[in-house]
Amino acid sequence: MTGAPAQLRSDLEERLVALDGISIAPWKDTQLITVRFRGKEFAHFHGDDILDIRLSQKIIREEQLSRDVSLKIHPNRSKNSIWIGVAFTNEAEVDHLVHLVKLSCASLG
Repeated sequence: MTGAPAQLRSDLEERLVALDGISIAPWKDTQLITVRFRGKEFAHFHGDDILDIRLSQKIIREEQLSRDVSLKIHPNRSKNSIWIGVAFTNEAEVDHLVHLVKLSCASLG
């Protein structure tokens, strides 16, 4: 099932803030919307359909995440960066992002 990007993002945000320790807020006085775990940013949105998330190299490898989206949003980002952009266009991809968020939070402690 696919949905409108804004609705999918809203659904994702709702699911994330329901997780213990997660908050979503603008970064300083910008339009960048960050996702924080216990006050520390570990992800941020690029539009309504990309979450740029901090994950370990091990998780990126194990989850077989592509760097294609990252190259579009941050063309000069290192291929070894722990930040990776993940697009979402349907509920299954939102489910996967919730899983990735949980993995990221677990690694942050």
